[in-house]
Amino acid sequence: MYLRFKQRKKTSYIAAVSSFLLLLGFIMSACGGSETSSNPETKPSDKASQPVRSDTDTSVVQEDYITFDDATDRTITLQQQPERIVVLSPEFLDLLYAVGGEAVGRMEATGVSIPEKAEGISSVGTVSQINLEQVVALRPDLVIGQARFHKELVQSLESSGIPVALMSLSSYEDMKTKAGWMAKIAGTEAQLPEKLEALEVRVNEIVAKLPDENRTFINLNVTPGGISIQKNGTSGLEIAKMLGLTNAAENLESSPNSPTTTPYSMETLVKQDPDYIFLIIHGQKTVGEKKIKEELENNPAWASIGAVKKQHVIVVPSDLFLTNPGLHYDESLAYLAKLVYPEIYGDVE
Repeated sequence: MYLRFKQRKKTSYIAAVSSFLLLLGFIMSACGGSETSSNPETKPSDKASQPVRSDTDTSVVQEDYITFDDATDRTITLQQQPERIVVLSPEFLDLLYAVGGEAVGRMEATGVSIPEKAEGISSVGTVSQINLEQVVALRPDLVIGQARFHKELVQSLESSGIPVALMSLSSYEDMKTKAGWMAKIAGTEAQLPEKLEALEVRVNEIVAKLPDENRTFINLNVTPGGISIQKNGTSGLEIAKMLGLTNAAENLESSPNSPTTTPYSMETLVKQDPDYIFLIIHGQKTVGEKKIKEELENNPAWASIGAVKKQHVIVVPSDLFLTNPGLHYDESLAYLAKLVYPEIYGDVE
C-alpha cells in the first residue's frame, strides 16, 4: 500500500510540473506573437519623402519667350526664340539688323537701302507682291510684315504653322519700343540699352543747336500714279517737327481714301506758300523725276511759290524719310538740319 501511494504521488507531481511548463510555453509564445504583429513607427526613407515627377507631368508650365500685340491688334506669342525669320518690311529688316539680328529671307524695295549683311539672303518678292511659296519654302518660324500690304498672307501662312506679325512704325518713341521687340526676337536685348542711349545723345546734340525760328514746309509724295500732300502719320513729318519746322498742310482737309494725306493741287501749294518743299519719291527715281517735271515744274504757277524762288525744293533720300529710319534717326535729323540750317550744321555732303 505504501509503495503504491508513493508512486501515485510522484506521478501527480510530474503531471503538475508538465502542465505548468506547457502553460508557461503558451504564455511566452503568445507574447512573442503579439510583438511581431505590431506596427512600430518607422522613419520614411529619403526616396519616399521626394515627389516623383513623371515625363508627362503637366504641373510645370513653360513660359512664353515673347508676347506682344501687332499693328492689327492680334496677340503674337512665341514659345521660343525664332531662328528662321523672314521680313517683308524694309524698315523692320533694317531695325532687326540694327539690333544685331539676322533673317533668312527678305523683300525687295526700290529706292530703299538694304542692310549690307542682308543683301545675300533669299528674296521673296517686292513689298506689294510677295511670293508665298518662296516664303514657305524657307521654313520660317516667324514672318514680319506690314499691316498695309500683308494682311491677306496671314491665313495662308498660319495654316502652314508659321507665325505672322504685322507691324508698323509711327514715331521715334514707337521705334524704341519696337526695337525692344526686335532685340528680344534676335536674342540681343542686353546690347540694346547702350545703343538707344547713344542714339538719344546724338539726337539731343542736334536738337540743342536749333535756332528760335518758325519755318514752314510741305511734304509731297511722288508716285507713278500722281502726287499727294502729306498731312500726318509719317516719320519724315516727325523729323521735321523735331527740328522746329511747321507742316503747312497739317490742317488741310484729308483725302477721301487716305486720312493722312490731302489732295494735291497747284492752287493749294501757291496758297500755303511754304518756305520749303520736300519731295519723297516712291519707287524708281527716274519715274519720280519725270512726274515732278510734268506736274510741277511745267506749271507756270510753280515758279511763284516762295520755296521755289529760294531754291528750297529738295528731293530727300527715300531711305531716310520714306520709311522709319530706326536706329538711324539722328542721320535723318542731321540731313534735314543741314538743308534748312546750313549756317549752323554745315552743308549736306
